[in-house]
Amino acid sequence: MKILLSGGGTLGPVTPLLGLVEYWRSHNKQVDILWVGTVRGPEASLVTSQDIRFISIASVKIPRYFTFYWFTLPFRLVYAFVEAWNLLKSEQPDVIVTAGGYVSVPLVVLGRFMGIRSWVHQQDVLPGLANKIMARFATKISTTFEASKDAFPSGRTEVMGNAVRPSVLDGTRERALKKFGLKDDRKTLLVLGGGGGAAWLNEAVSAIAGDLTKNWQVLHVTGRDKYHMVNVSDQYYVAEPLINDGMDDAYAAADVVLCRAGLGTITELAAVGKPSIVVPIPDSHQEMNAFHLYEHQAALILDQTETTPQILLSSIRTVMDNEDIQMRFTANLKLTFPKDGTKKIAEGVLELAKESDAKWSRDRSEPSPLEQFLDEPAPEPVAEQEVEEVVEEMEEAELPLSIQEQVARALGGDVPKIDEAPEGESPFDAKEL
Repeated sequence: MKILLSGGGTLGPVTPLLGLVEYWRSHNKQVDILWVGTVRGPEASLVTSQDIRFISIASVKIPRYFTFYWFTLPFRLVYAFVEAWNLLKSEQPDVIVTAGGYVSVPLVVLGRFMGIRSWVHQQDVLPGLANKIMARFATKISTTFEASKDAFPSGRTEVMGNAVRPSVLDGTRERALKKFGLKDDRKTLLVLGGGGGAAWLNEAVSAIAGDLTKNWQVLHVTGRDKYHMVNVSDQYYVAEPLINDGMDDAYAAADVVLCRAGLGTITELAAVGKPSIVVPIPDSHQEMNAFHLYEHQAALILDQTETTPQILLSSIRTVMDNEDIQMRFTANLKLTFPKDGTKKIAEGVLELAKESDAKWSRDRSEPSPLEQFLDEPAPEPVAEQEVEEVVEEMEEAELPLSIQEQVARALGGDVPKIDEAPEGESPFDAKEL
């Protein structure tokens, strides 16, 4: 059978799908895998490094605010759908699988009319627009969290947890020391900004690099196109644009991880058991992910718009120097995520592929997929009440609490007071670049 995986633009929708690939390969499943991603996204190098055939097509993002981009949108959409149509006809997959991303939308929509079954996985707590669109055409929808389930049609949606690459558990500290030039006698802070990198994290960590390397060492993954932003010359500071081969070793070497709130990264941190300091992208779906961690006392959450260099340094020091905090965050993070997500999704996709009714595998005496679609009743209304209630709860809570309050709550007692931020605005731009 042939499985078409799709996702890109960032590594958020990529890493869980790679987890499925690793599961199929480790269990000797006979599948032909094709990956369809974006033209300029960071996913191509990571996917091809895993010996997966990669094809790029146009990706059309729908802006939520007025811009001149809207005038070209119809032409871009037509072009994207033509590319998707030609690709599906030539490749003839049995099933399409995506964890989000606008590049997947025309594939799933056209797949419905061509009789190709599709599986859409919702990682984050709050569904994105691309997944909401695709859910109307998908055969099966899986979610990581119970709170996300009611945002999708109930008859086709199931809570399964998130997929994670089993290989992230195979890393060793010894290999990491050699691979990245780290020192054995120092604790390691691993900084992750996601596949595209995070401009704010790069600037913030670079600004306090001298203070960090007085006591620890830093392994900083900057993002492929943002490597130039980090210009630190220090034997205890290692910058990498992107780690394709060796992320397992990077996790093994890390004592604490500073990262965004992407669900792919967070799920991997839960699997490898690493305490984290999480800074979600302001005004994005990541804030809901961070709120979920806050509720379960599973990480230290910082608000980017209110975090100064002093606050960031103090936060890192608090977690790096307190093993009780590290153990509590790690234990709570492991308990936060449903188990066996990789197996459930991987096996479910295989079963769905066997039921394919695409024209190249179905009985031609049956009604066409288009006829079946037109004969179906209107889609059931999507209930978003529960998700909206969670959003309202987050807004009313005025989160996050101060750093010292979060740590005290996690440990169930008092902790030393953390340095306050100096007066004045943060020198970092709150917007993601």
